[in-house]
Amino acid sequence: MTTDLVLDTDIGSDVDDLLALATILGSPSMRLRGVTTVYGDTTLRAQMVARACRVAGRNIHPILPGLERTRSGREVWWAGHEGQLMPDLHTETIDSEPSAVQFLAASTTVAAVGPLTNLAAAVEEPDHRIGELFIMGGNFTGDRIEHNISSDADAAYAVFCSSVPTTAVGLDQTTRVRIDNSVADALDQCGAFGTLLAAEIRQYWNFSSAGFNVPHDPIAILMITDPDLFEFSIGRVEVLTTGEDVGRTLFIPDDSGPHRIVSDLDEDRVPALISERMLAAAREARA
Repeated sequence: MTTDLVLDTDIGSDVDDLLALATILGSPSMRLRGVTTVYGDTTLRAQMVARACRVAGRNIHPILPGLERTRSGREVWWAGHEGQLMPDLHTETIDSEPSAVQFLAASTTVAAVGPLTNLAAAVEEPDHRIGELFIMGGNFTGDRIEHNISSDADAAYAVFCSSVPTTAVGLDQTTRVRIDNSVADALDQCGAFGTLLAAEIRQYWNFSSAGFNVPHDPIAILMITDPDLFEFSIGRVEVLTTGEDVGRTLFIPDDSGPHRIVSDLDEDRVPALISERMLAAAREARA
């Protein structure tokens, strides 16, 4: 079976958004129906999506810039290297209609791998059709407050308070997985799209002063395509929106709850499959 998917992303800062896009493009059981961008310069982010898809040989539309400002009023974090490896982004074709929120509200399955500002507005549309939401966000056993949720805690609160069935993977699980130089080297041998991915990976390593990165967002994609690689717990997610712990996520087990979180994953197979799917997308682009 093929899953029709819409991706909502803050691509450009952490490379994992781009890697999630590549994982989707390399997944034979997934059809990308469109992409919406969120948080900060969403036009630049949409142009980055358009460039990546074009280099990958994929005609993906619509690509829609979404909401720039957070619902909570929190200032947008901007790394500064967004789009630097993609010259002349202004020449890329992106879409303006429908709005990102309208498009998301009309979509059945959504993967959200950035702050949840667009999704909060979409689930508040009275006739929205979102039937399943897959999120990279939160931290359900550790002390660290996760970026996507804390960047717009009010939006995350609205999404988790909605009636939409939601599956989330948090830092407590994603940080168990790494992408290292062997993956970047392999991508570099797979044509223009692979070279683009490898360059973006290494740029982020330079920014983060690390020789690896955590593929947070691609893991959220595998929750959809390969759920057998994960164990899930059912319950309810709550988001703190006030006090010193704004953005902290709490999980309350409840067999009748509307939410699932990843409680375990296959530490060997998950990174291997992410690498496999990205390489497949790069090889297909070269063919």
